[in-house]
Amino acid sequence: MDILFEIINDTGIITLNRPKALNALNLEMAELFATKLNQWKNSNKIKRILLQGEGKHFCAGGDVKSLVLSKNKNQIKKKFFKEEYKLNYLISKFPKDYLSIWNGVVMGGGVGLSFYGNYRLVNESSKFAMPETIIGFFPDVGASYFLSNLPKNFGKYLGLTGDFITANEMLYFNIATHYFDLKNLDSVKENFINYGKIETNRFEINKNSQLIQNLNLIDECFEGDIFSIINKLKDCKNEFSNKILSILNTRCPMSLMVTCELLHRAKNKSLKECLQTEFQLSQFIAYRDDFDNGVEAVLITKKNDQKWIPSSIDFINKEDINKLFDFNMKELDI
Repeated sequence: MDILFEIINDTGIITLNRPKALNALNLEMAELFATKLNQWKNSNKIKRILLQGEGKHFCAGGDVKSLVLSKNKNQIKKKFFKEEYKLNYLISKFPKDYLSIWNGVVMGGGVGLSFYGNYRLVNESSKFAMPETIIGFFPDVGASYFLSNLPKNFGKYLGLTGDFITANEMLYFNIATHYFDLKNLDSVKENFINYGKIETNRFEINKNSQLIQNLNLIDECFEGDIFSIINKLKDCKNEFSNKILSILNTRCPMSLMVTCELLHRAKNKSLKECLQTEFQLSQFIAYRDDFDNGVEAVLITKKNDQKWIPSSIDFINKEDINKLFDFNMKELDI
């Protein structure tokens, strides 16, 4: 099975079991996950949850590859995002301790399965990203909620660039809650499963890392819409800003525009409201050619030869972006 459930010493253990696909979440996994959580929520036999990925990685995200291969012949794009986002909200309301072990890669949909729990443990192998703009999509699974609440516009930086960060930045920004050395993985799991205790190792945050050192630049440059961001980065004319510009130039222009507007509108919104907005957007963005072409280029052919339409933000009307956010918020019933 692609997802496994077991109970040991009052602990419900969930294992994402698609290691060859970096444990990407598919529709069946999301449905089984939600069913089991609802059972365990009301069970006296369960005091806590441990979520892990089989193999070296936690979860590379939602299985968007299968959505594209469906060729729009069915309702899977609608059903998948609806079930995934409902699961994200269910996790946020789960009444018992919920711990995720972020080994290796944690991206996109994997973040949605874990961020809303109580504890997110990282180690020296951990890498976090919200890379949706590289496949013609936008940061979802409630990302507009948590990215918009990160200080210094760092969330907007992560959402637009899709940059990977390590345990250092994850702990600095409280994206992760605890650190442990990977060699201690077995004892970390045993302590939580048997006693509900979290075993940690000392971690000294390096405030001289490139991202933390450039936080003021990120804060200043990533204020405003995507046009303002790009212009300010061009004016900086330093190595770091040039690096960011080169990354943004490879990202989907429509995704950049939508992500900026989404994060702007998410401020002061609840997680529920953010998920409802993201669902509506998904039902537009997931049916654009950019999404199919982006997923094919990155995940299917792996040629990374995306051809975006339109090819530049200069060809996108701001009014057209605003119209995307004019919808019925109750479409996603959570």
